[in-house]
Amino acid sequence: MRITTSLIAFIIASFLFQAYSDDQESKIKELIQEGVALHDEGKYEQAIEKYQEALKLNPSCVQATYEISLSYLAMQDFENASIFSTTVINTQDEHLSPGAYAVKSEALVEMGHPEEALALLHEGLGKLGDEYLLHFNMALNYYKTKNIDKTLEHVKKAIDLDKSHSGAFLLYAYALKDKGLWVQSILSMQMFLLLEPDSKRSKNAFEEMLQTMRIKKTDKPAERSFIQQQMMRTNENISHNPEEIPPLSIEEGLNRNLIYQAITTTLDSLQATAATEDEFTQFCAVNRSIMHVLQKESLNGNKQGIFWTFYIPFFSHIEHSSFYDTFCRYISVSYYPESLAWWHQNTSTAENFVTWFEKGDNI
Repeated sequence: MRITTSLIAFIIASFLFQAYSDDQESKIKELIQEGVALHDEGKYEQAIEKYQEALKLNPSCVQATYEISLSYLAMQDFENASIFSTTVINTQDEHLSPGAYAVKSEALVEMGHPEEALALLHEGLGKLGDEYLLHFNMALNYYKTKNIDKTLEHVKKAIDLDKSHSGAFLLYAYALKDKGLWVQSILSMQMFLLLEPDSKRSKNAFEEMLQTMRIKKTDKPAERSFIQQQMMRTNENISHNPEEIPPLSIEEGLNRNLIYQAITTTLDSLQATAATEDEFTQFCAVNRSIMHVLQKESLNGNKQGIFWTFYIPFFSHIEHSSFYDTFCRYISVSYYPESLAWWHQNTSTAENFVTWFEKGDNI
């Protein structure tokens, strides 16, 4: 079979074009990676320059466009964040569209259009179905507008869809506390701290948990993430001062008076010992007493809901394990310098706990 000169030329051209395309794609990925690194360092303008270089090579690169929207959002340039996230939404990219809806909704809220933001997220849920990011941002927007019931509705859906995101558990803890469900809030806060033990918001969350557990005496509420300090308190039943008695009625099958009595009894018993000066020891003891009551209560009747079927079995398993003290150190590393020091001095024990937490008993 004779191969013509034109066919040979076509084959060579095709080969060269493919090589050029592969090289261009590699360069685009490299530029985006460089941009992400700059973004993570807080160098947002430089990051955008890298993404713009990628777009010059491929104007339809959705990833670069999405990353630009994130950097503009971080810069608080909400108008550009909205413009670029809209471009991503219009591509209907199944991987990046949920994030783009989240970016645009946040930008709309910051520009003073909370209703438009909620409508946009509803549109996203209609087009994309149940997505973690969409439900989480829906919950966040409702939280900012002080609609606690809607916050709880959507943040619970977000957690059901993906239990690996710490922020959802933190928002859930805040909303539960604001609803007066302070016991449930304690467990959700601890789930957050397990997933994110060492950030600034972890330190604030741990302090609020100590206030909720009546260990930390203060007239000043702990700083919260997600919203400004002056917007924090939205429910008249919220208590951050241990001198105030929290709601004690039976809610969702839980007799909160039993938890309250367990806390006060444990703290009173520590009054006669040197342990009363050690706040960490108080936390360990009070938390254990709470778990003992919850474990007993979970056996009474047919308990339904995530609080009874997920949280209590999960934390009961930790409380019964040999890792309980390690667990208490782990979730308090951002708050107690002694816990952080312990962590550095007991790296093997710490690593064993992390492995056990991630893989369970079958390790």
